[in-house]
Amino acid sequence: DIKPANSRGRLKTALSHLPKDLQQLLNQMKIKFKAPDKPTLEDFVFMDDVKAKAELKKIGFKKVGPRKRLIARFKAMKDTYEQKAKLVLEELKKKKAAAPPKPKPVTPAPKPTTKKEEPKPAVKKIVKKKMWLPLESDPALVTRYMSKLGVDTNNWTFHDVFDLSPQGTMHIPTPILAVMVLFPISKASEANRELEEKQLVEKKTTPPDGIYHIKQTVGNACGTIGLLHAVLNNVGQLKPQEGKFFSKFLKETKSMTAEQRAKALGESKDLEVEHEVVARAGTTRADAKEFANLHFISLVKVKNVLYELDGRKSQPISHGSTSGATFLEDALKIVKKFMALTPNDRRYNIIVLAPKIQPFPQVKPIGKAPDLARQNDMIAQLKAMGIPADKAKIALEAKGWSANRAVEHYFATMM
Repeated sequence: DIKPANSRGRLKTALSHLPKDLQQLLNQMKIKFKAPDKPTLEDFVFMDDVKAKAELKKIGFKKVGPRKRLIARFKAMKDTYEQKAKLVLEELKKKKAAAPPKPKPVTPAPKPTTKKEEPKPAVKKIVKKKMWLPLESDPALVTRYMSKLGVDTNNWTFHDVFDLSPQGTMHIPTPILAVMVLFPISKASEANRELEEKQLVEKKTTPPDGIYHIKQTVGNACGTIGLLHAVLNNVGQLKPQEGKFFSKFLKETKSMTAEQRAKALGESKDLEVEHEVVARAGTTRADAKEFANLHFISLVKVKNVLYELDGRKSQPISHGSTSGATFLEDALKIVKKFMALTPNDRRYNIIVLAPKIQPFPQVKPIGKAPDLARQNDMIAQLKAMGIPADKAKIALEAKGWSANRAVEHYFATMM
């Protein structure tokens, strides 16, 4: 398959096909090994045919044609290459053995430093925060939730507060045990919270005894925590049922800190399931934007002191003395302070834990109804409380024109 016409060209082409490392070693041999009595590999490769024929006869080839001469030349080159390669390797071994061993590099000792090495900051492990669905501030819904967790709602329930005036709360029976407030979190409310925390640290205020407080570590659990604050600080009146969640959780966590209670709450699968059931039962979608940045707190009366209980605060906040008669009025003053922080935001809602209104039996009017002027005055009074005039008249007629009973009848059965 070799194309050049003469044997010399063919041999040169064959030599060019040697691997590069063999060619390099071949070049070294051309320089180092030149025996006087034998032609060198270079001489043998490039000699003319007559001389090559003579040389081939010396090594046993007497009659050879061009093809045989080429084969003989390549074989002679191969044998010479192998022989001289051995000599080269042996010489390299001798040189390596005779050469003194290289000294091992000495690594310099580290220079003493006067500055103390600062420890590397520990890498914080990112833990994904647990999230629940937000709870709707609906008195019927929260009452149902309270019943599931172990409070008899035949006697106790949550009531709406329609406005902050006395007329907006006169339908709520007493005693009032707790006020749950839903309000928007804003820059102003956060600044106020941070200021309160700073003052607690500066004054070295310790958490008061006898107050049940839980820290919030689960996202959107503020509604459940607000309910726990309202109920577990009023166990004497509410008497949670044995074997239900409220009584079991109180026994397990009564001696714990607020942080330990938060951990116990986050690990309660039963409570998480009940919370989700109630959250999904609301009239507003549980993931709606209306719930964004809204937060529940509770206001309770313990030992005639008004306390604000917030899972995002380190301890209960005392708002001074109060009494059973003034508790709701004092609590609504705190709510007004919250509303003053964001006067343009209307996303406030207030529900109150109090006795359930027991329906009165139908009472027939005794004697004659009052005169028309008196009837109009009484209807006007109920209308000022937000009751429509037509329904106010029906309620007054049903309750023998007793204003107090008419108001209770309206809110209990006609809303």
